[in-house]
Amino acid sequence: MLSMMKALAYYLRGSNMVLAFVLVFVLCCSVESIAIWMHFNVPWFAEMGIVVGVYDGVPSLMVWGSSFVTGSFLAMAHAVLVAAITSDLFKRGYVKNLIQAKGGRATLALSLVAWCVLSAFAATLMGVVVTELGTRLAGCAPALPSLADFAQWVMQVTLCVSAYSALTVLAVLLTKSEAAGMVIAILLGGGGVENILRLLLANIPGLAPVLRDCLDGYLAVDLGMLGSGVVCDPLSYVQSIGTIAVATALCVVVARKRSFA
Repeated sequence: MLSMMKALAYYLRGSNMVLAFVLVFVLCCSVESIAIWMHFNVPWFAEMGIVVGVYDGVPSLMVWGSSFVTGSFLAMAHAVLVAAITSDLFKRGYVKNLIQAKGGRATLALSLVAWCVLSAFAATLMGVVVTELGTRLAGCAPALPSLADFAQWVMQVTLCVSAYSALTVLAVLLTKSEAAGMVIAILLGGGGVENILRLLLANIPGLAPVLRDCLDGYLAVDLGMLGSGVVCDPLSYVQSIGTIAVATALCVVVARKRSFA
């Protein structure tokens, strides 16, 4: 699996898709800092009331969350990146080289999901650094969280984002279509699929409450809480890790049976 991960890293090195993601993500994380600077330095902008609740001592978790987690921004953007890269492996035929030389189909599926987790973690840390630095340069001094809260928040964001991206890998393995992968990535990362399923379950007559309410408080809700700067309860780990585990198992099954010709 390590050799497969190295091969994927080599494939992604200098990738225009990764570079575009980094540039867009950094730019979007900087928007909040620019707005804060304008709030403090441009009177007419401050009078518009666009920036609210920003003051010295505002919790950093709240600032980070509103910058790149709220609205499922990171989850959706990362899922789109994963869909683009996974489908590109098929489009260029590189997936066949990986399977033949680096460990087989199951290893490919495991490596793609592992890459999802590692890249989601890197993106979360990048968002934290860019947002915190930009906010302080803009003239606001947020209150940093405790090390425990910081670690939990980063890990929970990483796992929730990774769960949606792992499901996106599964969707691309099933369809081998870039267009379908992109649409599914947006629907999954944006919480659309989750909300539709929750609505459907709520309107099935006679459905047992345990099934009807199974998606209440699921990943989209967790991301909403994390976006407001709140660390979720331990159930968040169960939901996100469980989703990643199931998605990974299904990816392995599909990869073993799917034709990659």
